[in-house]
Amino acid sequence: MKNRKLFKSLIFSLLLMLPVNFAFADSCIMISPENITKVDCQDQSIVSVNILSTLMNDKKSLIVTSLKDGCTSLKIKLKNKTCDYQVRVNTGKLEIKGDKTIKVLSVDLPPEVFTQGDNE
Repeated sequence: MKNRKLFKSLIFSLLLMLPVNFAFADSCIMISPENITKVDCQDQSIVSVNILSTLMNDKKSLIVTSLKDGCTSLKIKLKNKTCDYQVRVNTGKLEIKGDKTIKVLSVDLPPEVFTQGDNE
């Protein structure tokens, strides 16, 4: 119970510290205020995008992981809105810029955590 509260307060604190919607890391978490219905990636060989689903079947989070250097775009479809993002990978670092509806958080994770694969 304490760990859950600590995790929630940590995430909330991180969200408050992000004044702009910009991230620069190997992997990023994108958190939406509502369920994500579809994600389209222009070039799936540059980034891997995985929707996270909770036990309550909420799909409000994405993990974006860099695969190789290059530029691409993401279109994230919410219930009533489509959010556009420009993604650039340079020397393994991921840079995401775009709509401020979805929060972008930088995550430094080892590459073994996420499998590199298709965006489904």
